[in-house]
Amino acid sequence: MNSFPSGIQFKYNWRKYQKKFLDSAGEYLNDNHLHIVAPPGSGKTVLGLEIMLRLNKPTLIVAPTLAIRNQWIHRFCELFLETENIPDWISTDFRNPNFVTVTTYQGIHAACSDTKEIEKNDENSDEEYSPSNISEIVNKLKKQKINTFILDEAHHLKNAWWKSLMDLKQKINPAIVTLTATPPFDVSGAEWQKYIQLNGPMDVEISVPELMIEGDLCPHQDLVYFTLPTEKEQYKIEDHYNYANKFFEEIKNDKIILLALENHPIYRNPEQYLDWIYENLSSYTSGLVYLNFRGREIADIHFKIVGDQQKFVPEFDFFWLEELLNLYLFVDEIHFKQFEEHRTNLENKLGRNGFLEKKMVSFFNNKNLTQILNSSIGKLQGIKEIVDFEYSVLKESLKMVVLTDFIKKEFLTNN
Repeated sequence: MNSFPSGIQFKYNWRKYQKKFLDSAGEYLNDNHLHIVAPPGSGKTVLGLEIMLRLNKPTLIVAPTLAIRNQWIHRFCELFLETENIPDWISTDFRNPNFVTVTTYQGIHAACSDTKEIEKNDENSDEEYSPSNISEIVNKLKKQKINTFILDEAHHLKNAWWKSLMDLKQKINPAIVTLTATPPFDVSGAEWQKYIQLNGPMDVEISVPELMIEGDLCPHQDLVYFTLPTEKEQYKIEDHYNYANKFFEEIKNDKIILLALENHPIYRNPEQYLDWIYENLSSYTSGLVYLNFRGREIADIHFKIVGDQQKFVPEFDFFWLEELLNLYLFVDEIHFKQFEEHRTNLENKLGRNGFLEKKMVSFFNNKNLTQILNSSIGKLQGIKEIVDFEYSVLKESLKMVVLTDFIKKEFLTNN
């Protein structure tokens, strides 16, 4: 099979903004990349499927989750093939591709690393990538003459998944069609460059007003409704803050940390360690802030190194406490090695109180506190108050959708 069966077409009329985009799609593909940004409800999936048909080549479609992977197949069968039966030339097994193969980012990573695919909820974890199976996968894709990659919501990529896709892209050189509603504008410059390296620059953006003009999206306001944690949750948060403040007071008077800093070579002879200092400037500065707080005089050479002609030393607060503890426990283990017992006890205490995550000290932006706020029952009361108010105004004409960010699998139904 070298092309799609004849007669396949979208069974509805295209919306104006969709037709406008499709009329120019060929020009966007001149660099072998087509990067589309469009809000939910704009029909990104059907646009991706139509581009797939126009390119008319064996295609790999990649989605962020198994549910969305299945949605791509369902939409293609319902809106283009007009059948409930999935043709045998569509595969969901990336290890055994067909003319159209639909998989997940994790499925690609698992196949290339020769591991089992397990759908996870933690998109931020970053397992190691070991491309032990990449040659076999590439050979299978080339045998099927896969020449188009469609990437759905590619901002979901973890680092290891990105490496898997980049390996395939470099070895196959396909046309890349990227569809997303939320480009990762908030990431670092390095992360953004990786995103563009895979997907190419953004070619076209379908705007919210275009959907409103077509009647596909109603005029709306974005409002924020603040809720408070429950009384029980507030006690937990207060306990967390109390432990943090208690820890802060202990470090303010810690004689061993003071001794360790006073005798550290970067503070005694900083000119001999300039390369290290400029690579770890925040850590180095935290020691100066602490020494100043403890009443030690900061030599002029330190102000010259950090470029502070005003000789201003910030107040020692939780930010500098985190930097200081990271320096003492993890950044420079060599020069603090003689204080091993003290450092070990300190690290264990931080861990027990929930202030340590992946070798990083964090008092208020950590998993324990975030979990309390994210799962707060107080949000349910807020939803009830919103529903009650809207019903008091709209009565029986009220139509409302409540979206959640996570639903446990055991609560999902097929209804």
